[in-house]
Amino acid sequence: MEYTVDYLPDKSIVEIKIKGRLSFQAAEKYSKEAVKLAHKNDCSKFLFNYSGTLSQKSITNFHTNGDDLQQFGFKNTDNIAIVFGKGIRKSNILEQENKNSNWSRIEYFEVNKLQDAFNWLSEIK
Repeated sequence: MEYTVDYLPDKSIVEIKIKGRLSFQAAEKYSKEAVKLAHKNDCSKFLFNYSGTLSQKSITNFHTNGDDLQQFGFKNTDNIAIVFGKGIRKSNILEQENKNSNWSRIEYFEVNKLQDAFNWLSEIK
């Protein structure tokens, strides 16, 4: 698995691009790097781009539920856009009403809506 974690100063967003097969340990590693980079830049907006991952059947395999993200260091003041590729069953996404108030705000976008993900993050004050 490969990944990059970059701060986009023009958008004030930390972008994480993931390629290959995912594991909990890898998700924890790149997530903690992203949180550290965000704190360094006084940023609370993240875009996880999973469109390059190996064929996963369900979004639940991304290790992006509220409990996992909280364990990795994300806070309820963080806003996270998650972009997923073709062939992912969106029906397995947790509904907003099931969210814990201590979790980050998370929105999911299909890969062909990548610009919508950036727009959503940019509109948040």
